[in-house]
Amino acid sequence: MIPVSRMFGRLGRVLAWIQLLWILPAGAQWITQTNQLKGGWNAVYLHVDASHAAISDVMASATSIEEVWMWMPASTQQFIDSPQTPSATSSQWSRWTRSLGASSPLQRLIPNAAYYVKVTDSLPTYSWALKGRPVAPQYVWTSSGLNFIGFPTPSSPVGYERFLQPVPSLLDVSEIYRSSGGSFGAANPVRVFDLARTTMNRGDAVWMRVSSGYNRYFGPFEVSLPGSQSLSFGRTGTQISFRIRNQTATTNVITLNLIPSETPPTGQSNIVGIPSLILRGSVIPSTLQYNYQELATNQPATLTLLPKGQAGSDVQVVLGLARNRLAGSPGDLSAAVLQLSDTNGLLRVDLGVSATKSSTAGLWVGEAQVTKVVQYLKTFDRDPVGKPVVKLTGNEGAYSVLYTNEVVGGVAKTFPLRLIVHDDGTNAVLMQRVFLGLDAWTNSIVAAQQKSLMTERLSSARRISAAHLPWSATNAFWPMTLVSNVYRAQIVTPYDQSSVNPFIHQYHPDHDNLTATFSQVQPKGQESYGITRTIWLSPQAAGTDYQTLTSGSMDRNGIYDETIAIEGSGATARTFRVIGTFSLNRISDISTLTR
Repeated sequence: MIPVSRMFGRLGRVLAWIQLLWILPAGAQWITQTNQLKGGWNAVYLHVDASHAAISDVMASATSIEEVWMWMPASTQQFIDSPQTPSATSSQWSRWTRSLGASSPLQRLIPNAAYYVKVTDSLPTYSWALKGRPVAPQYVWTSSGLNFIGFPTPSSPVGYERFLQPVPSLLDVSEIYRSSGGSFGAANPVRVFDLARTTMNRGDAVWMRVSSGYNRYFGPFEVSLPGSQSLSFGRTGTQISFRIRNQTATTNVITLNLIPSETPPTGQSNIVGIPSLILRGSVIPSTLQYNYQELATNQPATLTLLPKGQAGSDVQVVLGLARNRLAGSPGDLSAAVLQLSDTNGLLRVDLGVSATKSSTAGLWVGEAQVTKVVQYLKTFDRDPVGKPVVKLTGNEGAYSVLYTNEVVGGVAKTFPLRLIVHDDGTNAVLMQRVFLGLDAWTNSIVAAQQKSLMTERLSSARRISAAHLPWSATNAFWPMTLVSNVYRAQIVTPYDQSSVNPFIHQYHPDHDNLTATFSQVQPKGQESYGITRTIWLSPQAAGTDYQTLTSGSMDRNGIYDETIAIEGSGATARTFRVIGTFSLNRISDISTLTR
């Protein structure tokens, strides 16, 4: 082997940072990469992230593996003339050995990295199964020397010539070296000359360079994810987009197939179901809504990519999540693997998909639109000549009513009513006003009183009010009971509550609810009436259009139904009813209401 020709910097700090980044929280979908190895040194490329545990724990059952060396050049400026042998004195290698264990420099197995794996020499073959999180491929290519890389080919072997056939120019200029077991020497690694009959397996790592310089071809299509290597919807996400690019000169059909996640390793989050994914299509001109296709296991979808360089060779894939279909309870995890493959079976990209079921906790703000009222039309009894009949009760009389028509009728113009609902995850309340801002410790809060907010930051705070609900100095709210998926709140306004009862005009002698001498309060029904409003919110199932199906965690929609009882003297009352629709949007997921 020829040693490194030029090196820059040290690997230690770079490697430490990379390993730290990979052990940060990520989605928890799982798949096993199986590597067929031989006794001696094997070159392996990891397409899964196994950094969830220390390498000694991950390798505990793989007792036939004695050493693992990770190739990690500290700079793309450094290069090598020929394949390297792992060396503890080289800054380009980090190692784990079974004898050193936790004292080894290499402590995590990260994805999109090439390794030399030492298997016990006496074993002719060894199958190494490594469970990890699937991630999107990423490549760092240097044109100044050899690159130690691998390709995410399908499970079945693929010939090198067939893999490079879409870019014939690479066949003549590619220089490839393989290590498939045995001691380092003339036959390990060895250059591949017969590209037609030599095959590569998923998980193989090779040393490669091209004489023409920089290479952009790592398969017939390329997947580009913004800022991530998996598709994580988290607790509130509803849509994720990424791009697929054709890297060939012919039309390519990409298949998207959703498969269940494997059982998580010990100590990892349990998986309760498969996320309900929806692939967004084009806009329907007649309705301005999106076509869509639901992705389910064994129900793949396809996307057609036109030849590279043409319009349609680079497409955006938008996946929506039907959150209302997630299994389990709030906090439970659903996960799966989205596999992408091409027409010719040259590439398979595994993307982890995960979503956490969210609770209903938070602040919901929206409005009801009153569209119908129940008419209160009386039909009076009449005598033979058509005059209304008076019915006497003691010394008083009233027109005799045959029946009251309470038919539901439409309104000339809808009437909006602001709705403010706070849900702590267990109980919900209807509020007249609410405040959003920072408290004295600069924490974001949802508060019932302005005094809970930091005075110096009031300019950035917000107050939301519902003018149709009765105001109170304490901002008393109304509990919402849930019965058969219908929320009910009752708002009582006493007849003598002068600050909010609309029947009381404090400076009008006939409507101040006081006697002529202003010495005492009049009884109920004399000048003022009690008001009891009962509001029902009936959430409706999500619609069948793409936008409605994928917005389940951020809004609630349904039927608004309210009865208004006007209470007079004694037990007399007249009831009115209005009907419409409501829509609420969650503007904050803060579950605690500061009081």
